[in-house]
Amino acid sequence: MSISPGIRYMLASTALLAVVNVAVKELDGVPTAEIIFARCLISLSLTMWQLRRTGVPVWGPPPERANLLGRGVFGAGSLVLGFLALKVLPLGGASALSYLAPVVTAVAAIWLVGEPLKPWQWLFYALAVTGVLLAKGTEGLLSAGVLLGVGAAVSSGLSSVFLRRVRDDIPPLVPVFYFNLVPLAIAAVWMLFDLKLPHGTDWAWLALAGVFTHVALWCVTRAFNEHQANYLATLDYLGLLYATALGYFVFGDEIKPAVYPGIALVLLGVVLNAWYTSRQGAKKEAS
Repeated sequence: MSISPGIRYMLASTALLAVVNVAVKELDGVPTAEIIFARCLISLSLTMWQLRRTGVPVWGPPPERANLLGRGVFGAGSLVLGFLALKVLPLGGASALSYLAPVVTAVAAIWLVGEPLKPWQWLFYALAVTGVLLAKGTEGLLSAGVLLGVGAAVSSGLSSVFLRRVRDDIPPLVPVFYFNLVPLAIAAVWMLFDLKLPHGTDWAWLALAGVFTHVALWCVTRAFNEHQANYLATLDYLGLLYATALGYFVFGDEIKPAVYPGIALVLLGVVLNAWYTSRQGAKKEAS
């Protein structure tokens, strides 16, 4: 079975953002506002440079600006709350909460995009969520950071829905521009009250976070231009594999026996949803 470009873009985005989360954890001594500012400034600078080279208007066509702004506002909420959650929760705990986002995306797409979930797809999502809970459990989640993580997941899911509402012919870098502009403005004001210059390897981690974020946002925009939101949302759960591997190799996190059946359930839910959606699409084309 061949893998479509949209799926490849989504897989690449998930992997890149997992590395960005590692960078955030490594920047433990740097204030959250500065991490967000640096990450968005790098990505925004690259975005504007590329848009100017291609002659594409950065603000997009007027009819699409409401959806683009929605992408930026909820993306900012996801970014700020997600970074705060990473600061106060273990990497595994923060990652587990982030996996609520695909569910929010799929459910919100029913009303905001008109892409209803089929009954079988609810089961596939349940399998993936059960797999995450089995693999990560609730250790480290019963804290104030839970609200931050849940808020980040909800914002991320709604941001993806607004991205899906943007017309397919809008260049991918235009939504990326909005995604970076809003949190950059928030972080600029926030930094006035919490400023501490990075030092040493902090600069390298900040640069990595900015560049990888830029490429990841471009990839996810291309992915949502090609596929339905409820189809791509389950692919986010593959981030569990990345988080588990990075936690083990980078931070020395112990892999518990329950992780393996949990990952198996996640993969089962993702594969079944992809197969079912492809089958439904083939039926539509045949009719």
